Amino acid sequence: MNCRRYHIKTIASARRALSPGAMAVLLALACLAGASCKKGFSSDQFVDDKIVVLSEISAADSIRIPVGKTIKAGGGNIIRFEKINDATVVLTEEQVNSVVLQPNFAPQYAANPTTIFTTRRRFKSNTRYTVLINHPTLGVVTATTLIPAYPKLLSVDTSYEMYQGKNLLAVNITWQDTQDKTEYYIIEALKELLKIGHHFFYNGIRYDYETEKGRTLYEQVKNNPGVRLVADTSSLNKFVRLGLYTQDNNTENAHIDHLSNSFRRIFLHDNSFNGQPYTTKVYIDPQFFKATDPSQKGRVRLQLKSASKELFDYFMLYEKYKTDFGSVPATQLTSPDGNIQGGIGIFGGSAKREKWMYFDDLH
Repeated sequence: MNCRRYHIKTIASARRALSPGAMAVLLALACLAGASCKKGFSSDQFVDDKIVVLSEISAADSIRIPVGKTIKAGGGNIIRFEKINDATVVLTEEQVNSVVLQPNFAPQYAANPTTIFTTRRRFKSNTRYTVLINHPTLGVVTATTLIPAYPKLLSVDTSYEMYQGKNLLAVNITWQDTQDKTEYYIIEALKELLKIGHHFFYNGIRYDYETEKGRTLYEQVKNNPGVRLVADTSSLNKFVRLGLYTQDNNTENAHIDHLSNSFRRIFLHDNSFNGQPYTTKVYIDPQFFKATDPSQKGRVRLQLKSASKELFDYFMLYEKYKTDFGSVPATQLTSPDGNIQGGIGIFGGSAKREKWMYFDDLH
């Protein structure tokens, strides 16, 4: 299908600098754009020169808003993105405090298909944000979202269990729901790839073992008292999404596909447990837990997110599309709407609690 022909090289390059949330948004929009073009919509939703905003904004994260524009490629069945550096991007917090974001040309963003607009501030939980983008030829787009309060995580218990003939990591997650308002929850599991380095101290000075000078000095002084090699890790901003299974009929996944199949995310809203503690069990495929290639070493991040309704709906429809692509003709699919007024994409909020798990030897 044309969706599969989307510019995968462009998307893959974005993994180097986008957060997992932003990367997921980019992949979602890419696949959905391909399907929408194939349908031949009467609307101009996917014509050339539409501003694209691809942003899951998350509490405590640095403020980064990816902005680009759409360009048809080939025969018009493929959509690609192009950077735009001459837009004015204004982020407003709670309709009071505004900041103008600047295009960031740091090397870490060079390969992204969109321009990353940044400021040194960080996003806050339980806060509403509005983004307004003004471009001299593409016009004005705007979107508003709420970053919810952090979910109140009570416990995370893990064990290995046989599930559908596979030995999977079973995780019981319990949290306390907030009373008197609808909450939207997303569960995800990612493997974050890490760079492993080493350093040591000698005469009170820190040396980098990964340099030729550092290795030479270490060999000379390694037997001295107090000198020892210490491993340290840093994120490569690359992520591998891990498959999830659920048997919970309260999940929205039960309406998307057979629960015997794996999912990229698990979706729950609190209609059946409003104001109460809730426990659900997910199973994680351990295929990528332990790396055979040193470049694939990292840590597993299990995330419970409170999400804005627009982000919840967008990701849930993407999950459904990824299922429907295999069984429903593209002419019968409808394109999910984001919340970008005057453009396309998504501007959605989340606040997450995480459990980090280590299976690779990172020493």
